[in-house]
Amino acid sequence: MSLTSEQRAATIREFRENMALLGLTAEQIGADFGVSGSTIENIIELRSGVLEYPWIVRRYLLDKAAAAGVEPVPFTALRGDPHDYWFLDDRVIDANKLD
Repeated sequence: MSLTSEQRAATIREFRENMALLGLTAEQIGADFGVSGSTIENIIELRSGVLEYPWIVRRYLLDKAAAAGVEPVPFTALRGDPHDYWFLDDRVIDANKLD
């Protein structure tokens, strides 16, 4: 499945807004996953080539927001439970790892 150009732009903006809200950089997120900041940049810019990775970073940001008691910026295209999308690999999402 692919996003429209509007959905892509909105998703990238939503990632950036949530990172700013939480005071997180790509390098900080990368450190938590054991990957580089540039890897995180590719994921939030939707260039990673792995459909599950944005969902993993989305969950990370939503968990951070919940722990901080902050209301996150809603994701408009990445919504609901990723397990409900037939084209996503549950094993990748559940592993919660980025390469």
